[in-house]
Amino acid sequence: MSKLNSNDIAHLAGVSRSTVSRVINGYANVPEETRERVMKVIHENHYYPLISGRLLSGKSTKTLGLFWIGQPQLASDSLVSNYFMHIIDAAAQRGYLVLSSVIDNLTDKANVNHVRRIFMEGRIDAGIFVGENNNEPLVEELSSLGMTLGLFDYYHENEDVPGRITVNFERDSGEKAIDYLYSLGHRRIALIDGDFSRISCVHRHESYMRGFMKHNLPVQNKWIAAGGIVSQGGYEAAKRMLSACMDDLPTAICANNDAAAFGVYKACRELGLSIPGQISIIGHDGHERGLFTEPPLTTLAFDFRAMFASLVDRVVDTLEKKENVPQSVFLPSTLVERASCRRIDA
Repeated sequence: MSKLNSNDIAHLAGVSRSTVSRVINGYANVPEETRERVMKVIHENHYYPLISGRLLSGKSTKTLGLFWIGQPQLASDSLVSNYFMHIIDAAAQRGYLVLSSVIDNLTDKANVNHVRRIFMEGRIDAGIFVGENNNEPLVEELSSLGMTLGLFDYYHENEDVPGRITVNFERDSGEKAIDYLYSLGHRRIALIDGDFSRISCVHRHESYMRGFMKHNLPVQNKWIAAGGIVSQGGYEAAKRMLSACMDDLPTAICANNDAAAFGVYKACRELGLSIPGQISIIGHDGHERGLFTEPPLTTLAFDFRAMFASLVDRVVDTLEKKENVPQSVFLPSTLVERASCRRIDA
């Protein structure tokens, strides 16, 4: 069956070719009913416009799109910038270029249209997403169009969608943190939870709870606070929580990630609490900044180079029609012991 062109789409949708073009390019001057009708025809026929003679001849662009979803200033963070380098390096190893976009959110229609247009114009063979929510409508839309997607920190239980490739943090790092603190004698453990729109934060909280249950530790609501995944959120959550229980402090805090842990450090300093003398702190990620905090941060570290190499390799294997490509991979953490946690008498 021959591939449809924009004239065919226009005929099937009962609109002009220029209207199809305006819909594809995200212009606002199209009635919503018309836009939906055109998009329905596009979805049903797996149509996307090609942008060059190379593509018209059916050849690959040998290019992956990299979409960082989050505050632009965070893209310069050393951990996030390493994400970019690992992805670019892994793609280069497979002979692919990377087209990068930094997008503050996927709730704004202009941003969604920007990403959609890159895919639908055939500028890339597949897209790598970092920072998207775990229930992202654009991911569902692109999947329904048969696009190949590589998704970091994205997982739906018992869901097998062709072309949707994911890499994730292990599910048990929270339990590992509790195990470690318990081995040091800690029985009064607080949590700074992350952003529950991200599957890793959900899994981490669930594994904290498994650790509490395994060791028969009390779960006290006053020692659990939502801090998100950035330093400011960790600071605000820890400051609020610790200020409210200065007469009944935990002996240790598990931070959802290292960035939040750095915020916990700041809160402890402002409240005059010594680390680890009064409060032990453990994070997750293995952020290089943790080497230089005072004291250096104990963390559950992840091999991000291996994570993104796994993601890119499986995306490329999918593009190249290889068989038995694992759709979802969870990579383990390694405990890095530093001076932010101390042994106490149980």
